[in-house]
Amino acid sequence: MIRINLLPFRAERTKENIRRQVSVFLLSIILLVILLVTGNGYLAGQVEDLEDRLDGLKAEIKVYEEKARQVEAFKKELNELQKKIEVVNRLKSHRSYPPELLADLTELVVPGRMQLSSMSFSRSQVSMEGLAMDNETIAVFMRRLERSGRFSSVRLSRSVQQVVQDVDMKNFQITCQVGGGN
Repeated sequence: MIRINLLPFRAERTKENIRRQVSVFLLSIILLVILLVTGNGYLAGQVEDLEDRLDGLKAEIKVYEEKARQVEAFKKELNELQKKIEVVNRLKSHRSYPPELLADLTELVVPGRMQLSSMSFSRSQVSMEGLAMDNETIAVFMRRLERSGRFSSVRLSRSVQQVVQDVDMKNFQITCQVGGGN
């Protein structure tokens, strides 16, 4: 019987298997390195894109912060303008008040029996001075002031006898509160 020594063939086959395994292992490592490098490049690109986007958002935030400051400045200006408008409206409403008050007083004066010589107005108090024929005329005028609804707390401050063009007259001063208007 012929004997074939298969040992070198087995050794060759073993060497071939080892080479194949080493080749597969090295190819696997090379493939893994290629995958890692590609993955790292992809992730680095994403990081760069996100950083660019973050920089863009920061720039946008700066723009919006500037706009917010402008809006705040406009709000302050608007508040100031509204306050000025309120003052103007208040002045307009108070502008017609003194003439209306004088018009009402002309209806309350006792005609032919008295005359007002001066009047001063401060906030809600009116002080009037004048001449009347007698105390009764002053009393009638004071009652008319109270009944008008425009005046309250009508008070006679002074009533002094005075001769005017050879006629005895009463010089009077009345103070009252303005309130309750028509």
